[in-house]
Amino acid sequence: EAARERLGRPLTAEPAALYRLRIPASGGLRLAVMMAGEDGRLTVSEPFGSAVSLLSWRGEQPPTFFDLKEGCRVEAANLEQALGVTALPLPQAVRLMVGRLPAGPGDDVSLSQDGRLLVSGRGWNALVTVAPEPWRVMTVEDGDPAGAGWRISLRDHNTANYPREIRLEKIKGRWAELELVRLEWSPSAQLPPLPDFPLCVFEDHR
Repeated sequence: EAARERLGRPLTAEPAALYRLRIPASGGLRLAVMMAGEDGRLTVSEPFGSAVSLLSWRGEQPPTFFDLKEGCRVEAANLEQALGVTALPLPQAVRLMVGRLPAGPGDDVSLSQDGRLLVSGRGWNALVTVAPEPWRVMTVEDGDPAGAGWRISLRDHNTANYPREIRLEKIKGRWAELELVRLEWSPSAQLPPLPDFPLCVFEDHR
């Protein structure tokens, strides 16, 4: 109950964060996250500042993935589309990045049989391990036995309980690591306009 109350508090301002991103194919990428109300943006950029992909979302609506190199978009994308790792919904993922439980207003938080917190959302479940003094999230795992089997590990929390290091991985699969560079809060943030891209067309190689 103490962990749920402490880590389940609503965000009091709009977060904007910058991370160093390391994936198996590259170690020099940057990942930027911004929120304004129910809207959000997640941008992956190359080492010298050229953005390669953008995820946009509004609340619980399916997000959109923009391939900035190809100049097209994919509807109903998620965090897996950007990092190839986990299908955790984007608003919940951002809450996790800023020291909260990955649970939105409509999600249910209960106690699992093994003592972890079970977060249940629309079409997804996550098992959350927390640590006290002060309360902080340590791991988040796929709670669906038939799911993709992903895991998020959070380390090096600062005095405000923000994790400075985040590792996302699929069981026996892909992984990504985030290292926090800067985190800022704004009372009234504004997001840049979205590109006007057509839908991506995928070739059928069957």
